[in-house]
Amino acid sequence: MLTLHLWASFTGLGVGVIVLLRHKGDWLHKTLGITWVSAMVASALSSFWLGGGVFPMIGHWGPIHLLSLWMLVAISLALLAILQGRVRDHKRWMLGAYVGLLGAFIGTLMPGRWVSAQLGIW
Repeated sequence: MLTLHLWASFTGLGVGVIVLLRHKGDWLHKTLGITWVSAMVASALSSFWLGGGVFPMIGHWGPIHLLSLWMLVAISLALLAILQGRVRDHKRWMLGAYVGLLGAFIGTLMPGRWVSAQLGIW
């Protein structure tokens, strides 16, 4: 599960920034968007099999898992918005989801976290 989670999360970081910075609405935006949504759903769902880090609250789940729930809600609402033609709402939900991903990534760089140790930061 960790491999899937890391692959999906880092894919989301890279593809997400490309989607946010380039032209919207064309076939590449839609293709990259589908890739990003797929990666984020995989990342969020796989996180529930991983530990909650230094602050477990319920079993092995911790506060970081709230970001996983946020991601699933935000993506669902973003997809619903675009299917209903509400482009502005779609943009806001997708931006919020990406900000959540960035927050989770920054959290992994804190002292004592596995990713920061693997990268040799702390």
